[in-house]
Amino acid sequence: MENKNLNLQLVEYRSVLKNLAYKFTNDPEDIQDLVQETLLRALKYIDQFFHNPRVVSWLFVIMKNIYINHYRHRQQKHLYESHQASQFQDLGRREPFTENTVEKHLALKDIQCALTQLPKEQKDMFNCYIKGYKYKELSEMYGVPEGTIKSRIFMIRKSLQKQFPQYININD
Repeated sequence: MENKNLNLQLVEYRSVLKNLAYKFTNDPEDIQDLVQETLLRALKYIDQFFHNPRVVSWLFVIMKNIYINHYRHRQQKHLYESHQASQFQDLGRREPFTENTVEKHLALKDIQCALTQLPKEQKDMFNCYIKGYKYKELSEMYGVPEGTIKSRIFMIRKSLQKQFPQYININD
């Protein structure tokens, strides 16, 4: 008998909770999730649930807390995703896993061809820089001041940018 009364009350409160859920969202799926989770949490405290004269306000507080928790979780997830997207943008990409590899391959071929026309020392210096050598390491390798290395690499980069203006924004 008690289960039957409980079921009747849950059906009655379900429609009330559904109307209250519209205060938080207009998405029908979110509303159903809110109502369901609210009733689940209320069932944990069934002994307090049955004899409480302000059951609807109690359920509303539960629903509000659930919504706030979900909202915070979505915000944290959004922050994480924004952080990930900004990392991809820092790498010169707009979205993860979207690259035009054919165009990049052609650009690389053109740049390598242009590098072969440079004097051997400058070509080797630039290739070492591309491989990840630091300015200080390059200055020790070539026996010239670090500032000279920086300016030579800068000049090579500027020369390549003038030769290939179509490749300047290839990552955008």
